[in-house]
Amino acid sequence: MNPFLYKDKTIESQFRAVYLFGRNVATYKFAFAKTILELGGGVNSFVSLADLSPVYAKYMLEHIDDNKRQILNPTSKFISALELFNNSQITWDQLLDVTQKVGFRHVIDAFHNIPEGELSTSFYEKAVIDGKPGITLTDDAFQLSQSLHKNNLFGEIEGRWNLVENVWTERNSRFKVDYDADLESFFFIRPITSKQFLHSHERINLTPVRKPLNGYQKGKCFYCFNRISIESNQLDTCDVDHFIPLSIQHDGRLSLNLNEAWNLVLSCKDCNRGEDGGKFAQLPTKTLLERLHKRNEYLIKSEHPLQQTIIQYTGRSPQERRRFLDTIYSAAKSINPNSWAPRYEYDVGF
Repeated sequence: MNPFLYKDKTIESQFRAVYLFGRNVATYKFAFAKTILELGGGVNSFVSLADLSPVYAKYMLEHIDDNKRQILNPTSKFISALELFNNSQITWDQLLDVTQKVGFRHVIDAFHNIPEGELSTSFYEKAVIDGKPGITLTDDAFQLSQSLHKNNLFGEIEGRWNLVENVWTERNSRFKVDYDADLESFFFIRPITSKQFLHSHERINLTPVRKPLNGYQKGKCFYCFNRISIESNQLDTCDVDHFIPLSIQHDGRLSLNLNEAWNLVLSCKDCNRGEDGGKFAQLPTKTLLERLHKRNEYLIKSEHPLQQTIIQYTGRSPQERRRFLDTIYSAAKSINPNSWAPRYEYDVGF
């Protein structure tokens, strides 16, 4: 069983497992996940392929417009049709005709598959009604659309999609992901090797950091497990926190960049900076270090550039990565001996 789902079979976690851990040769699962979320907010359980097509194509077009690679295979009639429509070379009706005929060929049957097998929850079943092929949404799909996590789910899918398409566009899964603390976003630096711009570089923005990190924490504060939001200007909008405080790095005795993905977590405001018992610049307890290791292993099981970036910094095996965290933690403890833990922990963690 995927450790992410161990002791947690909630519909949100099952749905997250699809787009966080599912193996992809195209970005179809991301678009289809958004389609399921949107249609689950309606009243019809049966949705024909003709009715699926405009919603599904809409989400695919949002990324085709960015000129990022959406498939590993060299050719795809569906992707070609999306590109032709985007360039005003075919009509919307022509695009929908291609979408209905070939756009679902590799996603409807495979959507519920993850590396460990098939999900125990099904968000739809294939169906034919009155001669029209389509899907019948299950009760779980309708419940998912009513989830308090719904807006987070849309953002998480987008964040994962942004990372995957950039890896495929660059054709390099090993580029190093950096973190911009001012913008709270991930980016990477692409070398420019043309004769005109020898030794120059170009910054490529990837995604706001909250979007890809939130799913691996199941939409919960890293420290207390209270529900958080990745939307801006909400009462429960989360903070991006450094598990090992940056102040320890600034002390000068620890020669390490703590402004990296392995050390970034999402926290509720109370845990991070609450007046009554907030973490601020304190070092979390050793128990919480184990939680950080667990969260990082979730990221590593998900094939996108954060995986390779964390491995580059922390080690190739789980044992090496655990020793890395223990070493850094011990060094930080020698600088800041005080330990912090949240006052409360809510419901099931991650």
